[in-house]
Amino acid sequence: MKRLVLLFAVMLQTALTFGQNRSTSEVFVEIPERGNYVVYLDDDFAGSSKGRFRFYEVYRNSPTLVVKKDSVELFRRRINVAPNTRMIVSYSKRLGLRNVVTLPIFDRGQYALDDWDRSYAGNGSGYEYEEAMTDEEFKDAMSVINNEMFPKNKLALAKTTLKNSMITTNQLLVLMKAFPFDEEKIDVAHYAYARVTDPKNFIKVPKALMSLFAQEDMIKWISKQ
Repeated sequence: MKRLVLLFAVMLQTALTFGQNRSTSEVFVEIPERGNYVVYLDDDFAGSSKGRFRFYEVYRNSPTLVVKKDSVELFRRRINVAPNTRMIVSYSKRLGLRNVVTLPIFDRGQYALDDWDRSYAGNGSGYEYEEAMTDEEFKDAMSVINNEMFPKNKLALAKTTLKNSMITTNQLLVLMKAFPFDEEKIDVAHYAYARVTDPKNFIKVPKALMSLFAQEDMIKWISKQ
């Protein structure tokens, strides 16, 4: 009997130790592009109408992340997740997967995070989510772009600006006016799609094109994104 009690005590202590040492993490995935997406993390999956997918109680250090749109697999990769952290990543078809920020879950033994309201600037990480360029920043960028005489170079400057900054749909409409022909306007609009902070307003873009055929093609393109 004493041996049985001793064995039970050892098993209980082992279970408690395992439970205390077993770390858990969180993985949040943001998809700024519109569409019917489902995200899988190993055997778990999440759907979202707002492009935000949350996975709590992630125990594996290298789970497999899969992104599907309309049941078609777009992305699959193992990701490295640090223990006791919330890993926030962003996925887009043009930019792929980007590690946005990794935050400690606990502060002095207490759960320290909110439910993803983008208020991470005050958590000590020194990180803020990307926001659209300010009016002054956009004005400066447009000044550089408009001062370029050659269309090819102007287009390159616009794409460089978009690569490093987020913009609003209204800012994109102003940017498109810098190009006289629909071909360049369309090129800029396609490139900017993943960098627009308000994709729900992207439907304004077709009207910025001169040709009715170009407008129809742009509407069809948007519907497939």
